[in-house]
Amino acid sequence: MNRFPPKSGEPEKQKQYEQEAATRWGKKIVAESNRRWNSYTKEQKKQIGIEGEAIYRDLLAHMDKGPSSPEVQQIIARWHQHIRYFYEPTPEILSGLGHGYNQHPDFIATFKKIHPDLPEFLEQAITYYCERLLSTDF
Repeated sequence: MNRFPPKSGEPEKQKQYEQEAATRWGKKIVAESNRRWNSYTKEQKKQIGIEGEAIYRDLLAHMDKGPSSPEVQQIIARWHQHIRYFYEPTPEILSGLGHGYNQHPDFIATFKKIHPDLPEFLEQAITYYCERLLSTDF
């Protein structure tokens, strides 16, 4: 749904991701994600991709500080805002994404190519972020 990993060019795989998302979070959110994505120009889509890549690069640069560090949490807040290009995520959806990044074989494979510890790190950082999001007004 959030186009990371990027569309593989395999319509069947994208359809599978959308079906999984619809089962987990409802058809309405998948339709909203598709509507938003299709509303962007080619240049906007390119810029969204560049922004997303920058978020993951910044995370890599700060992994040594730990998932709950202020630096990593600021980057996760940017990731949260980035997800809004596609739909308005609830804390539960954000948490589910974090879990999926460390449980879904496609996400694991993609993130491990970037860094072998990234799937687990993302899940921990996003879980911490969501716990704070649910317990405070930050």
